[in-house]
Amino acid sequence: MKVNSVETFAIEAKPIDNKGYWGARAWGQGAPTRHLSAEYPPKIRRTFLYSPNIETVIIRITTDEGLVGWGEAKAPVAARVTKALIDQLLAPVVIGQNPCETVRLWETLYAGMRVRGHQSGFWLEAISGIDIALWDIAGQFAGWPIHIGLGGAFRKPVRVYASGIPTLPGNATAEAFDDLANQALEVKDKGFTALKMALGRDIPGDVQSAEVVRQAVGPEFDLYADAAGSYDAAQAITIGKDLERLNFGFFEMPIPPENKDGYARLAARLDIPLALDSLMTRFETLDFLRRGGLHLVQPDVCRAGGITECRRIAELADAFGVAYAPHCSIGSAVHFAASVHLGAAMPNTMTCEYWIGNNPLGNRTLNKPLDLENGRLNVPGGTGLGLEINAEALLSAAVKC
Repeated sequence: MKVNSVETFAIEAKPIDNKGYWGARAWGQGAPTRHLSAEYPPKIRRTFLYSPNIETVIIRITTDEGLVGWGEAKAPVAARVTKALIDQLLAPVVIGQNPCETVRLWETLYAGMRVRGHQSGFWLEAISGIDIALWDIAGQFAGWPIHIGLGGAFRKPVRVYASGIPTLPGNATAEAFDDLANQALEVKDKGFTALKMALGRDIPGDVQSAEVVRQAVGPEFDLYADAAGSYDAAQAITIGKDLERLNFGFFEMPIPPENKDGYARLAARLDIPLALDSLMTRFETLDFLRRGGLHLVQPDVCRAGGITECRRIAELADAFGVAYAPHCSIGSAVHFAASVHLGAAMPNTMTCEYWIGNNPLGNRTLNKPLDLENGRLNVPGGTGLGLEINAEALLSAAVKC
């Protein structure tokens, strides 16, 4: 069996959630500024690019035996760039190869730009989409779902946490904080047992928001925090102590991920587990683990090298006694399915992220929807990814490049 064709589709779907994507509301260019007497770190270091659309790149690989594999390369911005990388550089390497040789092909693709220093970012995201599609085909060819090919399920279904709700600035009105509490209660009423909040406005606002939500959902409900690297180490320690007091389960990206030694220092000062979602490879992960700077790794299957590399990251973390939770903030049904297969199969999985916004690329693109019930996502049981994709619906927002 050989790969016959690799098709890519840059997706730019119009949002259908009237609140907008939670990450953009928390950390995008239109997010409210922080109200601090000392503006450090400066706003330009903690403001990230977001598209007004829901963007991603879908990959469809077809074999000479007629099998079709679907993959996704994370591309929340500039999806056309990722598509071009695959079309011009990756697809020619894969065409004509045996799609079941997933690890060999991963190493071939990764090595292709190593000499030029391309070890993360768009390059790894593009490889991720190819890798997921190859695993989808390999599972179909073997007659098993991906989690079985990974060695079997330690848990089915997989517990997920709702992602996410942005905190409010410290000068927000009482009515705004009441609304924040109601948003958290709506999540709880939908059956979720855990929720992640987006921090980074200012410390007083973050703390008050965390207190309001904890009061609303009660002590048995799990809360997590993500600061997206908005703070310096001293600020992260200050707010980390409050998160400990409020019994938050983890503190994601408290400081910029470039500061690996800073994570080790935070881990020595704080009891709350530290987590990081921007990990791209096992090599980068090893740097953090050797320093003792992480208690939870959160690689994104559509960004961190696909199923092949995320498996290696999770298993490496397990050897250090560190937990794993797939990052899945935004994306199509392909993204969620690949994440839940990994979450089921890794022995150290703690939970998995689940975007709670109205998703134009989610279940409405499937003939059989993913099954979410009481805060747990069932693992698709068909072969490969196990998805019944409505190709017309999934690709309806593809743009011409």
